[in-house]
Amino acid sequence: METQNIANWSNLNLSDAMMKVIEDAGYKTPSNVQSQTIPFAMEGLDVLVSSQTGSGKTASFVIPTVERFKDKNGTYILALAPTREIAQQTGAVFESFGKPFGLKTVVCIGGANINEEKAALAGSPHIIVATPGRLCDHLERGNVWLDFIQCLIFDEADRMLEMGFSKQIDMITEQIPKQRQTLMLSATFAPAVEKLAKKAMNNPKQVIIEKTKESAPKIEQSLFWIREDQKQHELARLLKHEKGTVFVFVKAKERAYQVWRALEHKGFRDVTYIHSDLPQDQRELAVSEFKSGKYRIIVATDVMGRGIDVDDVAHVVNYDVPRDAADYIHRIGRTGRRGLSGHASTFAIPGVDDRSIEAISKLRGVEAPSKDEPKKREARPAPRKPQDRPREQRAPRQNHNHQPKPALKDLPKQEVKPVQVAKVGLVGWIKSLFSKSKA
Repeated sequence: METQNIANWSNLNLSDAMMKVIEDAGYKTPSNVQSQTIPFAMEGLDVLVSSQTGSGKTASFVIPTVERFKDKNGTYILALAPTREIAQQTGAVFESFGKPFGLKTVVCIGGANINEEKAALAGSPHIIVATPGRLCDHLERGNVWLDFIQCLIFDEADRMLEMGFSKQIDMITEQIPKQRQTLMLSATFAPAVEKLAKKAMNNPKQVIIEKTKESAPKIEQSLFWIREDQKQHELARLLKHEKGTVFVFVKAKERAYQVWRALEHKGFRDVTYIHSDLPQDQRELAVSEFKSGKYRIIVATDVMGRGIDVDDVAHVVNYDVPRDAADYIHRIGRTGRRGLSGHASTFAIPGVDDRSIEAISKLRGVEAPSKDEPKKREARPAPRKPQDRPREQRAPRQNHNHQPKPALKDLPKQEVKPVQVAKVGLVGWIKSLFSKSKA
């Protein structure tokens, strides 16, 4: 159940040493999810947490677990994450809070050198952070034993289950003592998450952080109804106007490369891309260079984008509408973080993405947009072909009989009617749908 927010770290019964680490890390006051989760976790209770992206969930389980086990020797903490990037970031947070107390963290992910991971695991780390698939590889090879794990953490449980890790999770939990603490964190309490919680947890305390006007990200959301062949042009136009950092989400791995190449050809030199088929070192380099500011724009698939944690992303562009409405929430959650405002733009194809837009609207609790509504524009429409215009508005055919053209003063005056903008197929901002909404 949701409890009263605790405004100060000093009210969470943390040690003076941990308070110093928190201060050095730059955490001013605990967020809602931190202030409500940490007391339960400090007591060693199982905790089931539902909180939106960017609310500070990682610190809410890292701080209390490090505090509880900082004076013990042994591999007691195991954190599972859905993707390599999320595992790496979770490992980095454990490292920053655990290292001052002498705690060693090992991250095990696909794409990394498995022999190096084997050697690190043999060194009896205090904390293991892993993706389910890679950890199962180590278990099958006999590189690691989980007999002494006392705290099991499911980070982004909904995403792990969506990605099909149920069998791996079962294999892992079977090898961990039943007498343990289990922390499960998820953006939503989907039925699959509730089923896993019943199986893996013991009478968990629930922390549900509802969205409020104060806590919800300030994200102005806009929708473009646009043809597929207009996307590259409209993306380039948007990127020229947006001077901040930009996330561009696409639906497939090959699409990420295509969009990146198209932007390169249009003169953008501050863009990189990332997808799951890239070698691990290239993926890490792309993320690092985006975070450092070398690249202002990153093109990513959903799996990759969810694992990149950058606080000051100005704009998220859904180049392709996500297949799942919940992914829309995770995508736009890259912006509007830590109290900052952001913008999210979505390119939707009429007749193709209608149902997906309706699903997103339903999830957000707003009315689905109509493609037939008048649309305000911030740029001129793309030039139209003469044959697309009404006959009375077309230019007269050229005279090819080589007769002298009449002088300008002899041309009859004609009343030219304004060209009517088509209702479907042209790009338009829809401020009425996604106007300064708090997703």
